[in-house]
Amino acid sequence: MLEAQENGQASAKVTEKQKYAHDVYARVLEIDNAFKTLSLSLEYLGKDKFDDSNFDLSEHYAFHAENFLLRLTSVVDRCHLFVGTAVLLDKNLMERLGGNKFVFEHMRENYPKTAEFLKKLNKSVSTLRAARNRIAHQEGFSSKNLIVIQVMESDEGNFVSEVSKIMAPEKITALVREEISSDFKPVVREMQNLVSKLIDSLAVYYLELIKDTEQSI
Repeated sequence: MLEAQENGQASAKVTEKQKYAHDVYARVLEIDNAFKTLSLSLEYLGKDKFDDSNFDLSEHYAFHAENFLLRLTSVVDRCHLFVGTAVLLDKNLMERLGGNKFVFEHMRENYPKTAEFLKKLNKSVSTLRAARNRIAHQEGFSSKNLIVIQVMESDEGNFVSEVSKIMAPEKITALVREEISSDFKPVVREMQNLVSKLIDSLAVYYLELIKDTEQSI
């Protein structure tokens, strides 16, 4: 394909084996990109300041927390697409509404081990699903400590000085970061472990499909 592109060709002739390998690898890259997005959100949520920004610290935390939650289930969705592609399911059926259920039911009947990993992936995000759904329905991310930061930033009624008598403002912002990390990071680690096992569980099927493809050529 690269040679064809370098030679100015609009298309390239590829074998079924090459197309299959490309499609499966593309799905893996989609999963990897989803994880990178989550990691990027966590990186920003770990910052204690955003230099040269016109927005308050609390607004940055809320934005990146919302971004994390909205993108969380994209890992699960992309894993279903990867699995369906790996076992040659119909692309249109996979990508339509209810596609995840279509893929899962097929895997449960034909590849129960892989279906179990899909089930565990769905369960791994369950602790954050309610928060994610609230964000999806236009409710902003919030927490008790984040609200305190927001009030401090507005400095209504000399709130900062009153809060400082109890706890340093820097400590409160640190609590927000720790609170988010304790909720978010374990989920990402669990999902990464499950995705690795999911991909490995299909290794035997990749080889079988490639072997069958080679025999049919």
